[in-house]
Amino acid sequence: MNVRKMPTKLLRDDHKAILKLCYGVTKEPKHAKRHYNRFIYRRNVLRTPRISFTPPVFIATIAENCNLACPSCVYLLKDPDKFYSSFIDKNEFLRILEKHNKEKMAETIFLTGGEPLLHPEIDEIIDICKKFNLSTYISTNGILVKSRIASMLKLDYVNVSVDSYDYETFKKNREGSPTQFDLIRDGLKALKENDIHFSMSYLLSRENMFEVYKMLDFAESIEPDIVCFHNINPHGDERYRPLTMRDADVKLLLNKIVKRTDYPFDISLPVIFNIDSLSFDEGKCIQPWNYFCFNSKGDVSFCCHLAHSNNIGNVFTEYNYNSSEMVSFRRKIMENKRPDDCLYCQRRFFGKEYGCFSSRNKKWRF
Repeated sequence: MNVRKMPTKLLRDDHKAILKLCYGVTKEPKHAKRHYNRFIYRRNVLRTPRISFTPPVFIATIAENCNLACPSCVYLLKDPDKFYSSFIDKNEFLRILEKHNKEKMAETIFLTGGEPLLHPEIDEIIDICKKFNLSTYISTNGILVKSRIASMLKLDYVNVSVDSYDYETFKKNREGSPTQFDLIRDGLKALKENDIHFSMSYLLSRENMFEVYKMLDFAESIEPDIVCFHNINPHGDERYRPLTMRDADVKLLLNKIVKRTDYPFDISLPVIFNIDSLSFDEGKCIQPWNYFCFNSKGDVSFCCHLAHSNNIGNVFTEYNYNSSEMVSFRRKIMENKRPDDCLYCQRRFFGKEYGCFSSRNKKWRF
């Protein structure tokens, strides 16, 4: 592209990318290749459908089963038969990283499911991630955290998707048992007692938004590093309604939350959809560039929420991040032709959350 004809924003973004590259290489010269890979990513995201870099983030669905059947689960809303008993073999997992992260260009890996802590070789899986210098995160429902605390100590970060604050809300939102709720609470306390960095996350909708104060009270009894609130993607299910700017009580609720500045943890409030704005229709997701998502069979997905499919690619074949299906999907994102399933996905608006609170600075950022 002719520099003189480049839009101002692209020139500004390129300038930032160069500065970040210089800073990263200066600070961590031994990871110069990784910083350069990130630089190429920043130069290409949302600009070209074909990529020539390793996606910085790997999303590994290591377990295809779960010990809960949450009514609002983004996977079950799309496919009631989503979960079945299947785990990625540790040797196959190693083979995937040897093939797709041989040069250790990727920076982070998220271990997910289903419920990843059901994996019988979770300890070995984490060790493999560390072998490739990957910052290793896990997203769990928390039931098995305490029994897997030795494995948790090896992780860089743990997210516990809570969606409840007592047994009654756990039963309603997760259809779980009293014993399971007690195990989650004990697991959260074990994370805190062992100084493991962790977050508690909640899915918000019109149906439960006024329970947010009790969610915060419950979190305060645990004191995680951060509490994350997400706007629900109902995938057409009429039982759940996402939070939008059309609803005056949504803004009143959130404005009341941000008046307080003494929370003992960081907070990330959800994206509130402005469905009447042009930006709502044009919001673009960076995941098809930023993420490399695969499941226990090696099948690839476009992002962390859409279905894995051998038609998109399989990591055990000649997949190189640029299958015809993946390239076509990226091109559609660039042209604002995203699937309907992406309409109410807050990941299209990364960085545009309603507000974020820093417990260190005691300030909100909007």
